[in-house]
This record gives sequence, structure tokens and C-alpha cells, in this order.
Amino acid sequence: MNRTHYTPSRRSYYQSSNISKTETTHRRFKKRSIILFILFIAGVFAFNSQITHAGDHKSATPIYSHKQTVCIDPGHGGADPGASSNDGLITERDINLTVALKLRDILNAQGYEVFMTRTSNSVSMDNRVRYTYCNDHHASVMVSVHHNFFDDDTVDYAMDLFYKPVDKGLANSIVSATASKLNITDNGIAQFEDGVLSESTMPAAVSEGFFITSSDEYSLLTDSTSTRLADEASGIASGIVTYLNNPAKANAAAETNIQTLDRSSD
Repeated sequence: MNRTHYTPSRRSYYQSSNISKTETTHRRFKKRSIILFILFIAGVFAFNSQITHAGDHKSATPIYSHKQTVCIDPGHGGADPGASSNDGLITERDINLTVALKLRDILNAQGYEVFMTRTSNSVSMDNRVRYTYCNDHHASVMVSVHHNFFDDDTVDYAMDLFYKPVDKGLANSIVSATASKLNITDNGIAQFEDGVLSESTMPAAVSEGFFITSSDEYSLLTDSTSTRLADEASGIASGIVTYLNNPAKANAAAETNIQTLDRSSD
């Protein structure tokens, strides 16, 4: 067999070698171009990601449009359950917190900064801790969320408590809005000596949204489709905003809705 038939000449060998180098150079150039293009695209995505994350970080930081601040105090808590439904399944401690958290979210969404004396049911605190917390945060108003009770399960109405004269407008605005939202009787406001009210340095009110012992309320609270507590929170929020928008007008309106509080049966 003639080996020269299969062995390329020196000339053809070098020609083949030169072509291979040209192709290699071309391929390297093409590869670098692709890499540069990929790096460019990655850079664009990284830049856009930075902008996006910067926006997210900015939106994650609450920006409050109102100068007024609200301190919310969910009544009872911890080892103190407060009042309860007649079968003991629903406690004031629980629904106070649920309403308070919903109230906080509503006010935050409207541009108000909110402070809360407690955000869980694992906390027990006395009145001194509650009003001191709100005072230390220099809140514009303080609202303590509670629910009423009575041995007659047909009794149900909304009522707010105040102590200082400056509390009246806030208490009345809240009870009026809450009763309207819940479609129950507005039983007005009554003066009540309580540490949360008497020692607070700002206008303060105790909201007694409805009677936890009411059979009608029990039916609503145990209905999975009911928005009872969300509606109550909405009513309280509306009352707070109404007061903050015009305290003088709210104070004047309160004078016609003052009741005498009878605690003889408690």
C-alpha cells in the first residue's frame, strides 16, 4: 500500500494547520462576544434588580402621612382572660386583640403611625404599664379595646368610657361610628375612673364595642362568614379619624351623648 496516499504532504499539512488556527481564533472571538453579551445582559438584570430591591426596601419602610399617632391598648391578656361568652368559649382577651390588630392595620393603611401595648395573648400587664407605654410614645390619642358583659344575653349595645374632660370627644366619636357600623344601639359615653384613662397624658377612651354575653353577638362570632370583628375595627378607626380631623367639633358633639354609668350589678 502506498503510504504517501494517506500521509498529507508538508504543504497540505501546514495549510490544514493554518486553517485550524483561523477557525480557532474565530471561535474564540465568537465565544468572547457571547460571554461579553451574557455579562452585559447579566449586568442589566443586576442593575434592574438593584432598582427593584431598592424600591421594595423603600416601600417596606412605613411612611406615615399624618402627624398624629395612635396608641392601641388591647384590654386584658396573658393570665387575665377578661369577660367571656356564656359557654366560656369566647374570651374578651382574644377578641380584644383581634380587633386591635385589625384596627392597627386599618390606621396604618390610612397613614397613621400606631403603637400597641401588646400584640400577643402571652403578655400580662397592669394599667400602669399600659398608660406608661402610651405616654412614653407621646401618642396623640389612646384607645383601649374592650367588650362588655351582662347576665342577660339579650342586652347588647355600644358604649365608650372617658375620664378626663378632654377624653369626651374621642370617646363619643368612637362609640357613634362603632354603633353605626355594627348596627346596634349607641348607648353614649360615661365617665369612669380607670388608671388607663386617668393617667394618660393624651385624650383616651375605652371602647366597649358590644356585649360578649349577647346571644346575637355569639351567633355572629361563631359564624365563619361573619365580618363582625373587622366591622368593629373599621368603626373604631372611623371614630378615631373623625376626632383627629376636628377635635373641637367632636368635643362639642360629645356633650349631648353623656350617660351615667351604673356598675352596681358588676
